[in-house]
Amino acid sequence: MSVSKTSTIERIIALANEPMVLLDKDFAILYANASFHVKFNLPELAPKNRNFLEVIESSFETHPLKLLFWDVLKTKGIVKEYEINSKNSENNKISFNVEAIKADGETFLLLAFNTNKETEQLQSFLQSVLNSTNYGIASYEAMYNNHGIINDFRITYTNPEVPRNFGLEPKDVIGKTCREVYPGIFKNGIFEKMVKCIETGLPDSYEIAASHNNKTIWLNATIEKAGNAVAVTSKNITPEKTAALEIEAINALLLNKNKELEQQLLKEFSESFYSYGNGEEFFSSLLLEIATKTKMDYVLLGEVQLNELGEEIIKSISVIAFGEIADNFKYPIKDGPCDEVIKGHYACHPRDSQKLFPESKMLSDLNVEGYIAYPLVGSSGKVIGLISVLHQSEIHDIAYIESLLRIAAKRSEIEFERLQNEKLLEMKNKELERQNVELASFAYISSHDLQEPLRKIQLFASRILFKEKANFSDSSLAYFQSITNAANRMQNLIESLLNYSSMDASEIHFVPTDLNAAIDDIKNNMTDILEKKNARVEVGKLPTLSVIPIQFQQLLTNLISNGLKYSKPDVPPVIKINAELVTSEELVGKQFWKLDIADNGIGFPQEYEQQIFELFKRLHGKSDYEGTGIGLAICKKIVQKHDGFIRAQGIPGVGSIFSIYLPVV
Repeated sequence: MSVSKTSTIERIIALANEPMVLLDKDFAILYANASFHVKFNLPELAPKNRNFLEVIESSFETHPLKLLFWDVLKTKGIVKEYEINSKNSENNKISFNVEAIKADGETFLLLAFNTNKETEQLQSFLQSVLNSTNYGIASYEAMYNNHGIINDFRITYTNPEVPRNFGLEPKDVIGKTCREVYPGIFKNGIFEKMVKCIETGLPDSYEIAASHNNKTIWLNATIEKAGNAVAVTSKNITPEKTAALEIEAINALLLNKNKELEQQLLKEFSESFYSYGNGEEFFSSLLLEIATKTKMDYVLLGEVQLNELGEEIIKSISVIAFGEIADNFKYPIKDGPCDEVIKGHYACHPRDSQKLFPESKMLSDLNVEGYIAYPLVGSSGKVIGLISVLHQSEIHDIAYIESLLRIAAKRSEIEFERLQNEKLLEMKNKELERQNVELASFAYISSHDLQEPLRKIQLFASRILFKEKANFSDSSLAYFQSITNAANRMQNLIESLLNYSSMDASEIHFVPTDLNAAIDDIKNNMTDILEKKNARVEVGKLPTLSVIPIQFQQLLTNLISNGLKYSKPDVPPVIKINAELVTSEELVGKQFWKLDIADNGIGFPQEYEQQIFELFKRLHGKSDYEGTGIGLAICKKIVQKHDGFIRAQGIPGVGSIFSIYLPVV
């Protein structure tokens, strides 16, 4: 019998003025009121759990009582005004009512002595309590399969409240199994709880939602063991649960509305970046906006630096104090909340910051209690700074502020990197200017100091050869001819270097140029070598492009000359020039004019594609093919001046294709 139900019956018995006692099916006393103890002159606790017949056998005949109790238990009935005689006196009789009470799957005997109207009313009241309480009270007897495993429960008792929740009456369910009446318990875990209670003897509780007539019923219940049964006390909490769910739904709606508003504010915040300007102006505008939206006393953006001792410090780039732009300052990272930020962590200390970091002079100087900061991470993955809000009292709206700082940090990282790139670019430009000066000096030296003695060598060599040729032996003449050839190669090399170096200094004037006409001019200028090589230049329909005419003519001349130079012996060179519009794989979505110059020469291994465009890079010896190793380097530089790029494909013994990519303007 459930503790809660037993205690309910016990309270009713205790209220009775007449002696009353509750017995189990073995006639053991479960509960007796004070009147019973007085009547039988017994100590208050003496009879509990003792057999009732043993308690009274010294004074009364018990055999008739045993027969009576068995009959009442068998018939589940009631016997009123039964009398028994005392062993000590015939005049000493006791009259009582005995009734079988079925609850929790078991049958109990209730004895009420000296029955009067009040006792009957009390009995009626007891049943009325069980029938009218808003608590469901039911008993379920365990049923076992052939293997001794509980596979179902039989409903042995229920008050009306339990089946009422499902549109049923006690008569509809008592005697039936849970699988017949409440099959849902095998799906929602309640059956397992009932089995566990039987096996362990430990009580349990649960809250469950059940459906009836398309309505949801919420029940809160406890399970307790009673012999081979479980007693379940339940309460319909649907009104409370419905109200709680409605409140929860309202709170969720409000939360969503707040999130929508917050997202709108964050979107507006992100969009406002475009009006902030650049550099210091950007950071000041950004921090002023954060200060306005958060009402924080301080907003700070700082950069990680090293002091003269090599210690990490924060140097502020922009500071907002009480809504105004303030002077920048430096402060140590050690012993403050910034230390965890510099390690790459989001720091949130909405209250008691000075207590948490008592050694932080920055917090104490600013009288800060609330601190939230987000790290700035560079493209290398290293923390380069932080953005933080500081408040002289506790910070609220933490999630909103954290979102603002996260967005601001990402945008600040971009601006920070841009400024650093600007500084780096400025340094590189200065270095480039210095190199250009050096290059100009080199070009001057090459054009004057180097060429002058070279011209004298060539002049005097030609005079000696003219006057003394007849006096030279064959070997001396060969040696002298080698000197002349070397001087000529050096002259070509110096001129090529001057051409290469002059690319950066030359004036840039882009002019719409018909490439077909440009190729015709080049062919006319190369008539002699074309006829000598028995070469053929096949040109497709080429576009008109905006180019630097002189440079582009040099580019095409060098590539055609390259095809003629590296031709195969006894095979007439064929050079094919075509153009088409393409989309670059390297620059997705951008269109280029692709100009192909293909030859049937000796080709080259593809692994040397990049090397052939390097200055002075040659794949063949000077004795095999003439050249300075600068021609293709000049081609690459000219293409770059046109914002394009050049590629080369080679197959040894088959030929080469040089592809020029120029962006469509």
